[in-house]
Amino acid sequence: MKKTVPFDFLLDYLPTGIIIKPAVGMFYIYFDKKIVLIFRKVSKNPQHNGIWISTTRENHASLKGEIPAITDFVLDEGFDTAWLLLSDNHDDFEISAIQLCELVSRRDKRIGKVTPKSAAMF
Repeated sequence: MKKTVPFDFLLDYLPTGIIIKPAVGMFYIYFDKKIVLIFRKVSKNPQHNGIWISTTRENHASLKGEIPAITDFVLDEGFDTAWLLLSDNHDDFEISAIQLCELVSRRDKRIGKVTPKSAAMF
């Protein structure tokens, strides 16, 4: 059985040339040699469901200022991460998610990180 990508309506707002890789309960979205987003929707730890945004700490304030629905990503174990989260429970999830995908499409420099794995895909 093929798993379907959660929030698949967003794929219409992402650029052509993205690569989607399924993982356990998540779908990694790669573009332009970078990991840019992760779509997650599973029953375990639902507070982590939504869109994970690959970024650096320097970009947190400007991204949150532009898309107020974005929050810090808090892992219960206290694990420190530079990722941000757009929760699928947020009232503005759909509009904010579209904005986020449009930033990716415009190659916004605040979103995405080159990793050895992501660079090797392109």
